[in-house]
Amino acid sequence: MKATDLHGFVRFLGALRRDNRGVSAIEFAIAAPFVFIFVLGTVELAVDMMIDATVQIAAQSASRVGLTTTNPATGTRATQAKQMVTSIMSGWTGMPKTTLTITELDYSTYNNVGSSSYTAGLGLLGDVVSYNITFTTPGISGIPQLVGIPLLTFQRNYIVQNEK
Repeated sequence: MKATDLHGFVRFLGALRRDNRGVSAIEFAIAAPFVFIFVLGTVELAVDMMIDATVQIAAQSASRVGLTTTNPATGTRATQAKQMVTSIMSGWTGMPKTTLTITELDYSTYNNVGSSSYTAGLGLLGDVVSYNITFTTPGISGIPQLVGIPLLTFQRNYIVQNEK
């Protein structure tokens, strides 16, 4: 290789180093994946907070239905409570791979809460009842799976004493 060729190549490298055309495209290519993941994560977090608030509202509504011990004109209180929860959660249950579990446990007294002495159902006048709602979903963006969380679980448990 001739010295003039080498000298020309060094000049070319110097000119290339001073040329800043295309730098913003390279910066964008480096930063964009992180920004997109951050934005998707923020949207996922917002949706998860809405789901959590909806589960809270559903559990409160179910406990109010059971609390009164007044049977509805049609059906039972348990059916009405489950229909109310299902109706409130209907916007989220249509997502793929989601499950909604609703259970009512009659403990009869506060002393029995947490023990194995309960019956399924809404109980009678003065009974202590636990309303348990569990909603599981993989999320909407795939970000939870990216960080190793296969399913998100939202759960509320309300313990109320039926009116006497």
